[in-house]
Amino acid sequence: MLRLLKIEWLKLKSYRAFWIMVGLYLFILLSVIFGLPAFLDYLALKTNENTAITAFKTVAFNFADIWQNIAYVAGLRWSLKIFLALLVVVFVSNEFTFLTIRSNIIHGMSRTQFMFGKLGVVFLLSLISTVALLISGLYLGFKFSGNQSFGVIFGRFDWLLYYFIEIYTYLTFALLIGILIRKTGFAIITLLSYNFIELIVQYYVSESYEKFLPLNAMNGIIKGVNTSLIQVKTPDFNLDDFLQESVGFVDIGLCFLYLALFIGLIYLYLNKKDL
Repeated sequence: MLRLLKIEWLKLKSYRAFWIMVGLYLFILLSVIFGLPAFLDYLALKTNENTAITAFKTVAFNFADIWQNIAYVAGLRWSLKIFLALLVVVFVSNEFTFLTIRSNIIHGMSRTQFMFGKLGVVFLLSLISTVALLISGLYLGFKFSGNQSFGVIFGRFDWLLYYFIEIYTYLTFALLIGILIRKTGFAIITLLSYNFIELIVQYYVSESYEKFLPLNAMNGIIKGVNTSLIQVKTPDFNLDDFLQESVGFVDIGLCFLYLALFIGLIYLYLNKKDL
């Protein structure tokens, strides 16, 4: 795997657009996370729920609930992760546009190794995004938390792992689209269009089956925020519908099932199709 990652590094290290997009994504992600307290202050100022929102802000960025709350924001269906998925589509579709994949195979790389190389890049992008959340979470947590003991800081650290699983699955989905479509423009359109397509399909299926749709399954692990120190509730402001206290094994299993499906489809396509 290290050899495959070295090959991918040789391809990407001089690809300026790739690094610009990665840097832009991280800048926007960190700006959004760091800006959440100010955004809640703005909401409190502009709405009639000043007390409730201020109370929520007071506890939302405390250790250890902060890990779940920032992971929820970063992993929202229409959030910044789409930008990262577009990056995956571009870099993999370029392999077909510039016939790099043929060159790799001619020089001895197997199709399976090509797949693992791309999955390795997806893994690293997911890891970079998760580390960015770790850094921003530590900053906000130390700024807002009264209790900063080791046990409290890392008490709910597993939510970053759940975030990593979600985004790795989503980026693997983007990788599948890039490999199937090959043409960068069409692949981007397909990725963006699918968000709307699934919403239309969701409208016609039973509510009990909604969670089995691909994007819903990929976003089904982290479904809400949490404030374990206080339950904010007023007649017009109720967070109960948005709170999530734990992660279901079925949701994790469903996400892993789609991850296995995407990887399986990539493997079959690369080994059956003329490249």
